[in-house]
Amino acid sequence: MASEEARQAKTDKPHQHFDEPEQVVSDPALSDQDKAEALETLEQDARLLAKATEEGMAGGERSKLREVLSAKKALGNPTNAATNPPPGSEAEVAKEAETEKLDP
Repeated sequence: MASEEARQAKTDKPHQHFDEPEQVVSDPALSDQDKAEALETLEQDARLLAKATEEGMAGGERSKLREVLSAKKALGNPTNAATNPPPGSEAEVAKEAETEKLDP
């Protein structure tokens, strides 16, 4: 049961267990679905931090949005694939521009 609790804690609060998003992908204790959930949480937090920084509310911590997106891509995240626009589309270009704007 302790391993189930540890797995759930890593999924729910990945910042407490991982220093870098790539560590989520390489954690053998997590299933691909667990990794996808943890990376989704990290992405949401990174986007919020980037937005706060953009609005002048920086607290010294930098957004790791680029690293999170890279880790999701490496995982082949099914939830990420569903939200990604087709390659070369205007939507993809806009999404990439947003990523660059949030994490220079």
